[in-house]
Amino acid sequence: MDDLTGLVQQLQAENARLQQQVATLRQVNQSLQAELERSQPPANLQQIETALSDSEATNQAILRAIPDLLMRIGRDGTCFSFLPPSSDDSSVFLPVEHHLAEILPPDLLADQLRRIEQALTTGELQVWEQQLVKRGQLCHEEVRLVPCSDDECLVIVRDITQRQQMALELGAKIEELDRFFSMSLDLLCIADTDGYFRRLNSAWEKTLGYRLADLENTPFISYVHLDDVTATIEVVSALTNHQEVVSFTNRYRCLDGSYRWLEWRAVPMDGLVYAVARDITDSREMTLQLQTTKEQLELVLEASSEGFSDWNLTTDEIYFSPQWKAMLGYADHELENSIEMWNSTVFEEDRLAGWQLVDNYNSGKVDALSTVYRHRHKNGSTVHIFTRVIHLKDAEGQVVRMVGSHLDITATVGMQQALQTSEMQLSGVLNSSIDGIMAFRAVRNDSDAIVDFEWLLSNPSACAVVGHTAEYLVGKRLLDELPGNKTDGLFDLYVQVVETGESVQRQFHYSHDGIDTWFEAIAVKLGDGFAVTFRDITALKQSRQVLQDVNQQLESRVDELKQRNDEMQRLGEMSDFLQACLTVKEAYQALGTLVAPLFVGSSGAIFILNPSRDRMEIVTTWGPELNSQPLFSSFSPSDCWALRRGRSHQVGPHSLGLRCHHAETAAIASTTLCLPLLAQGETLGLFYLSASEIKQPTQQLARAVAEQVALALANLQLRETLQYQSIRDPLTGLYNRRYLEEALTQAIERAQRHRHPIGVIMLDIDHFKRFNDVHGHDAGDRVLEAVGQLLRDSVRGSDIACRYGGEEMTLVLPEAPPDIILARAEAIRYAIGQLRVSYNSMTLEHLSVSLGVASFPAHGATGLDVVKAADVALYQAKSRGRNQVVVYSACNERS
Repeated sequence: MDDLTGLVQQLQAENARLQQQVATLRQVNQSLQAELERSQPPANLQQIETALSDSEATNQAILRAIPDLLMRIGRDGTCFSFLPPSSDDSSVFLPVEHHLAEILPPDLLADQLRRIEQALTTGELQVWEQQLVKRGQLCHEEVRLVPCSDDECLVIVRDITQRQQMALELGAKIEELDRFFSMSLDLLCIADTDGYFRRLNSAWEKTLGYRLADLENTPFISYVHLDDVTATIEVVSALTNHQEVVSFTNRYRCLDGSYRWLEWRAVPMDGLVYAVARDITDSREMTLQLQTTKEQLELVLEASSEGFSDWNLTTDEIYFSPQWKAMLGYADHELENSIEMWNSTVFEEDRLAGWQLVDNYNSGKVDALSTVYRHRHKNGSTVHIFTRVIHLKDAEGQVVRMVGSHLDITATVGMQQALQTSEMQLSGVLNSSIDGIMAFRAVRNDSDAIVDFEWLLSNPSACAVVGHTAEYLVGKRLLDELPGNKTDGLFDLYVQVVETGESVQRQFHYSHDGIDTWFEAIAVKLGDGFAVTFRDITALKQSRQVLQDVNQQLESRVDELKQRNDEMQRLGEMSDFLQACLTVKEAYQALGTLVAPLFVGSSGAIFILNPSRDRMEIVTTWGPELNSQPLFSSFSPSDCWALRRGRSHQVGPHSLGLRCHHAETAAIASTTLCLPLLAQGETLGLFYLSASEIKQPTQQLARAVAEQVALALANLQLRETLQYQSIRDPLTGLYNRRYLEEALTQAIERAQRHRHPIGVIMLDIDHFKRFNDVHGHDAGDRVLEAVGQLLRDSVRGSDIACRYGGEEMTLVLPEAPPDIILARAEAIRYAIGQLRVSYNSMTLEHLSVSLGVASFPAHGATGLDVVKAADVALYQAKSRGRNQVVVYSACNERS
């Protein structure tokens, strides 16, 4: 409101100043004409010169004082005089030397010549506004044109660009205020002191039920409850005396005859009253109901999985709830309520730190008290309890009471430790890799263009190539440390990867920054950056060069060497393709096509050991022989001598031996070769080859192919395993909480861009602890697995199902409106109620869940807010008797 008032005042002042200057010019012109009419022939020439000099000085002073451009223009647009304002810095007005065509485009020139002609014809003042591009910027001018002779006009030009900008800002502010006025959930109004509303927003119609026209045409005092009329009239009187009113409450009658309590804040201004009212009927009713719900609240606390404590510092009495004692494995009567008991269960290190934190909190050194204590369980294990405490002070500001809530987070701590272990394993893989691996984040300028990349990660192999440690490189800029990337076009290639999301594989010779090496690199997009894996292929490049020299010297062996070279290239291509495969399944699909060109005229197959390790299953075949006489699609590992002996096994006319059982269908005259696929001492599968003759070079090639295939498959399996473990809960198969937080943040950002809703459902298995106590934790795990499988089968491809913690699970439903979210929640609740889980010859049934529903953006602006809202609704569902769905509302949270 202050910004809007300031803009209006500036526009009014500018307009007044312009009108004053025009009036001044008119007065000067009239004065000069009157003086000429009154003047008599001068007595002598000296008096004439003195009068003219004084008049000229006066005119010049006036012209220097006005901030306008003055020009004397002829009928055809010729400029006879050009007088810019004395304060002009040559940036406001374009200079005119001879003709208006020097600064005006054709359309404006034609319009101005027309106005000059009209002024000279009619003798009337011409006033208009025009837009003109000056030095690349669009400017606004006000032009006043008045005839000063039969063929000339005086043109006064004022730059009003700033005034136009202020007018646009004023319009935007007014539009913004109108939008706020119409969209506000509070009841906004403008009234006069005579008792009538001047303007109301739509919230009045929604709250009271009347049409706005009815409210605005009736004295507002007629809607006020009779008991509140006197107080309301007193408030109106105070507003008439220019007093601000805050927190005044009265009751207004609704269309249905009921009354709503309104809380007012009103400010008088310029004979009007600007007021904001808020409907507090529900909050008042809730306050009245608060006392009656005390017993229910105590029951909720008793049924909650959280424990609580209450310490009276005046009497030094302390109370620990049975739930808190149950966290340590004790019944309520087994532990006394005393400080000494708490000291005896907590770890010594945490006890000392905890009391220091209490002192700091009560003395005001810290604003909050929340920490994790380690306690000794009755069975000797360690329990991690998250404790949050608030204190209450008396009228003198002394702390007299401390109330705490306590939550067992042992399972969460265990998951965090497992995550750290997983990260350590990943770090081990990076550190042990012989390939260089680096990751970068894009550095962008104000135009969002990538100007450099910042180091995020560099493994030891990469550090050895660059010549710096990882500690030095992290945070540094790529082009600062290795400017050669810009010279060779590598930087542009990395920008392309980030902008398009397409991976790039390239071999290049880098001869900058103290490095002279051939590299083979693969760059892939990673967030707003990229990761690159590279290896030194200088030796391979040199070997190829030596091979070319030998081919030139030994022409007699050209064909053989060419064949070997082709095989090496195909083997390298096969290795590259396998490294580029994203999944094991994709590698299986590519193997037949990649391997067949290496063994022309031969037939073969690749078998993979199944997960139970009791069968070899075929994944690909090639060659004509296997098409006419197919192998077994699967066989036992004991049917192959190569697998039983752990080494290659060849049988044929020139290499006698026992033929494997799985190869009995091969032609008797053919030679078969079986090679185990081994990686890191573990058997992954079998490489099988059949041909009329398998020579030594072919055997070597087959061994190389088997090694490459085994290594590639092992790497892919390890990658898939690490990927699955990093984002999945091992028990339920659902996503874990870490993945949820990252995925929900990205979903919120997409929803904000595309303006679509997101639904969040929090569910908790009812009485799950009692279920574990009755049937055992293994049965509880079986139930969690069954619920997790049901959720995985129930969600769409775009939905996210995760295990939030314990028996709590979370669903994220992008682009789902509230009614769909509620329907989905009810469907899931019903489906879980129908579950029948088999465990140890028992059928576990009568399962139920409580569900809380919230949506973005209605219930929160961030993912954390929406999850919190869903969690509040979940606990409302549990407090209302469980086995139901509750949609979040602010009233739920306050209750």
